[in-house]
Amino acid sequence: PITVKPKFKELISPKTRKRWWIDRHGKERFARLGLDPKMLDLPSDMEEEVLSRVPVTSLGKLRLTCKKWNTLTKGESFLKKKQRNGIEVVMMVEYRVSLMSFNLLYPSIERIGNLDADGIKISKISHCQGLFLCIITKEKYKEDSSRLVVWNPYLGQTRWIELPSNSTYHRWEKYAIGYEKEKKNKKHKVLRFLNEYDHISGNRICELQMYSLNSNSWKVSDDFTPDWRISFKHSGLSLKGNTYWYAQERLLDHHDFLLSFDFTRERFGPRLPLPFHAFLGDNVTLSSVREEQLAVLFQKRGAPRSVVKIWITNKIEPNAVSWSNLFLAVDMEPVIGRWFPNLAGSFFVDEEKKVAVVLGKERYKCYAPTRNIAYIIGNNGILKKVDLGESRD
Repeated sequence: PITVKPKFKELISPKTRKRWWIDRHGKERFARLGLDPKMLDLPSDMEEEVLSRVPVTSLGKLRLTCKKWNTLTKGESFLKKKQRNGIEVVMMVEYRVSLMSFNLLYPSIERIGNLDADGIKISKISHCQGLFLCIITKEKYKEDSSRLVVWNPYLGQTRWIELPSNSTYHRWEKYAIGYEKEKKNKKHKVLRFLNEYDHISGNRICELQMYSLNSNSWKVSDDFTPDWRISFKHSGLSLKGNTYWYAQERLLDHHDFLLSFDFTRERFGPRLPLPFHAFLGDNVTLSSVREEQLAVLFQKRGAPRSVVKIWITNKIEPNAVSWSNLFLAVDMEPVIGRWFPNLAGSFFVDEEKKVAVVLGKERYKCYAPTRNIAYIIGNNGILKKVDLGESRD
């Protein structure tokens, strides 16, 4: 990259040539990002403080600028400063994937932009360490087929996945994405399974299939006859490469528990205990904390039905779990007057600030459109209520 007269070339060390290359090409990259090249000379603390204010949508370009910034923006100190200036989360709202900015210190929510391609309606989404598994339905109500796409928004890459030729579409089929743990690499996989009663045929349908992103192939399991059920309204949560669901026995007492799928062993794990016992109609939702712990939200449909309770795990593995004391308990009656609709209630928490953001739906009048609402709550009650717009579903 540097043109030097031949007689001086041997006098220039590789280190000096590398520095000249950075000076020349690094400044061009800085200019394209709208940054001042003099930032290379800033003290590390100040440099970190400035970079923590860059929108998350620009982090990809930021990390490609130089190795120093790539390392700095992945460090714990940087992430803490980034969180102090606001939390960016990915949300699926009205069939679109949006990037939202949450400030929990001075409660506010702002939509940064949409991440998905125009014209594509996403009906379900699963997340695993930066990868998103999107289930795309061709028609909103007459669902006769679905397509799968694995999407990496950080690199802007997508991979479309075709279902096995012998598979048929079912409305209540479930999907999850995870990875097989190896010493160096992670082999990502997609799980598809169905465990429902078909009212048309009068038979129970049990199917389980695994797709490997490495080999680009499906594997069908012939040994899948579970004695548990997962309601259609409960989505799985990916954590450390495995996926967890809230499940119940098929018996009349509906004993409930936490169920995991181990992507390394390619099988469901044992039943794990929950810090509560829920009944049909109660609200139960799973979330993750820094992709290290699992959090669960519980709200009774019966009395007292307005209190939202959240617990966080001390330990979570496919075959073991332990729960901490109650993290949060907030009476929502002054705001919503009753329980959350059990099809909503997604949430995430901030342990340090003792704050949770719960997403739900509200209908202000009997025949008025339903609204998407975000509640920022703490131990002292409702900190903020934000209207995210009309809900068409």
